Amino acid sequence: MAFLNALGLFYMFLALAIVCDEFFMPSLDVLSERLSIPPDVAGATFMAAGGSAPEFFTAMAGMLQRPPGDVGIFAIMGSAVFNVLFVIGMCGIAAPDALYLTWWGTSVCHFIGF
Repeated sequence: MAFLNALGLFYMFLALAIVCDEFFMPSLDVLSERLSIPPDVAGATFMAAGGSAPEFFTAMAGMLQRPPGDVGIFAIMGSAVFNVLFVIGMCGIAAPDALYLTWWGTSVCHFIGF
């Protein structure tokens, strides 16, 4: 049973990678051109919205059902904590060189005119 779960998980990750590569990235390029924002700022903004949208709509559906479900604001908060800690940690581990972080991102400063 564990093998089938692992195989299904691998299949889902592969499908997600293909969908993001074929559809999300080209649409992100079009959005960044039309809104005149740098691609890295658009990527960070839309990826954040896309990563949080499923939890938001799941929590909304759980709160609006009768009787109220167990899903609520704490599901969103727990997911946000996981996204912040795990995703940033994995980016740090996967980086080929040392990452030097500043208070302001250079692309954000460039976008707002500093």
